[in-house]
Amino acid sequence: MVAQSRLFAAALAATTSTITTTQPPKPCDYSTPNRCINPQSTAAAPVPFAPLLHTPPKFVYAVDALSEADKAALLKRSPWAIPSTYLGPVLQAAFWLEYDQNALNDSRAQSRNYYTFALETSASNDIGGGCESLLGETCLANLKLLIASKTYGAPDGIDGGLGTAIGELYAAGAPPAELGCPADIFGTRWDAPNQDMPILLGQFEPFARYSNEFVREALPPGNASFTHGIPQLRFRSLAEQSKRGVVGVTVGWPTVAYGEEPNYLVSEVTVDTVCLRLGSSGSDGVEAARSSGGEDGVRSRHHGDL
Repeated sequence: MVAQSRLFAAALAATTSTITTTQPPKPCDYSTPNRCINPQSTAAAPVPFAPLLHTPPKFVYAVDALSEADKAALLKRSPWAIPSTYLGPVLQAAFWLEYDQNALNDSRAQSRNYYTFALETSASNDIGGGCESLLGETCLANLKLLIASKTYGAPDGIDGGLGTAIGELYAAGAPPAELGCPADIFGTRWDAPNQDMPILLGQFEPFARYSNEFVREALPPGNASFTHGIPQLRFRSLAEQSKRGVVGVTVGWPTVAYGEEPNYLVSEVTVDTVCLRLGSSGSDGVEAARSSGGEDGVRSRHHGDL
């Protein structure tokens, strides 16, 4: 696994993105079950998603510090969303991919599944050098290897293997030792009384699938009025949220018919990441950088676990 991780890490590269702050296309009504947010602060950077998108989409991370009126609207929709005993600050956090639909590759001949998701991290390292700086080169390489190995051979969704694996990153209070990640890299589970907060922003869901057997059209380009993944509550201030980073992940792998064994290289599973953080003062300033890379592997009939 060490050799694989080194090969995986060697392929990683980082670039710096532009600073971005946006306003929503239209106001979000928190009293209705919409995928939307009224962003107070955003961070954005490109992340590869080839061959689905010829031009890397922009991964946008958005946060809204809820007013008392916002909280009242949210509780009208979901009375259990905020504990009655909790009187502190509450945030909405969300992400989406912005892309040009002309860049979409919808050919069935590609025979690939695609997912995207975001992980929140309490890592406080500088983010100027990309995810390698924020998480550490070894941690990032092994995290990608974990994602690739759990995704390899999945006929459609990655919820089972990868969802369980991601849960292991914080369920025991520390990531598995074999990942080589700092113990506090994903922070704590508990944000507020009776609230078991996930490190995921949104949830695992398919982004697209194109094959001769089955087509799931790509999610349309996202924005503040249509986030990719349901916005998540965070029970902390905007200043506290600004100390945390977000790791955006795009994953693609060859389709496998149900009941069939995979017959492709692990290196054909693409895992790309982008790391984002809001301005440290909680203002509109952001830091953002990205890193990407694949893993060299050998053709195998079984996928390995870390």
